[in-house]
Amino acid sequence: MSELKSFSEFRARRFLLDQLMRPVKAGRIVHAQLFEGPDGTGKRTAARLLARSMNCTGAGDKPCNACPSCLQFLSGNSPNLIEIFPEKNTIRIGSVRDEILKKISLRPDKGKLFILINEADKMNENAQNALLKTLEEAPEYAVFVLLTDKAGALLQTIQSRCALFRFAPLSEDEVYEILKANGIDDARAKEAAKTSEGSPGRALERIRNESYKDLLNRALNAIQSVHRKSDAAQAFLKIQDDKDAGWEILEIYEYFARRMMLGEMGEDKRLKGSKLLQSVINAKKQLKANVAYQSVMEILFFDVAGQEETIHGNGNRRPL
Repeated sequence: MSELKSFSEFRARRFLLDQLMRPVKAGRIVHAQLFEGPDGTGKRTAARLLARSMNCTGAGDKPCNACPSCLQFLSGNSPNLIEIFPEKNTIRIGSVRDEILKKISLRPDKGKLFILINEADKMNENAQNALLKTLEEAPEYAVFVLLTDKAGALLQTIQSRCALFRFAPLSEDEVYEILKANGIDDARAKEAAKTSEGSPGRALERIRNESYKDLLNRALNAIQSVHRKSDAAQAFLKIQDDKDAGWEILEIYEYFARRMMLGEMGEDKRLKGSKLLQSVINAKKQLKANVAYQSVMEILFFDVAGQEETIHGNGNRRPL
């Protein structure tokens, strides 16, 4: 999503953002905060708005987006923001030491030093212990915000030092409104909202990513080619190069199953949506447990073929 200019643009999160801003308006800063929720539900957007608001020097509603501090944030050049991302799916102690510990000792000329840790659950144990020590001894001008979809992966001692804000998935209508506000045409916004799982960020990424349309077609072609158990291995070949998109493929199948359950895919179906849905849920559990991608998909296809009905192609399939 494009950088929001004010909290009023974040209508779907009004109550939560009021909670975030209440201490700021009262001059009471919460120095460690934990934003938990699925990817694409606005955690990073809210955190960056909060950082800008805390450092805004303009009059009236904050952020004003006109003072020198706001302009620095909007340009991506603010000295008051330290942002950490995983490298190779991990945040190591070196990142905490070099990006946080060394810089936090230097007080900013004005305002608060805002430390934003994306995918905080990707910190290894050493990195978490280093961060914990920093939280315990943090200077009053430092504000930490940790973003995660799995707060339970963080040390309990880190969790206990943070104010927790939950970013639940949005409703389909709320996602639709956000997509429309971002310039997406009505038909695409409606279709993308249906498959978003409450994540406007994910929906926008998919709409703007042409390769997702190709993935969608490959995934559905694969599962629709399964009629017998002996088809499972051949079906996998259609998606064998999509290992990095394994979770997205399962989400496609989950959406497909739910539409079948609602009767949106027509009556001419040989696989009940409820049975497909259960198979997909099992496949997701296996993928989370680090079962090999090929094994997960072939087991899923084997289950599909072994069920009472099977999926076949129809005119209802519409890529985003």
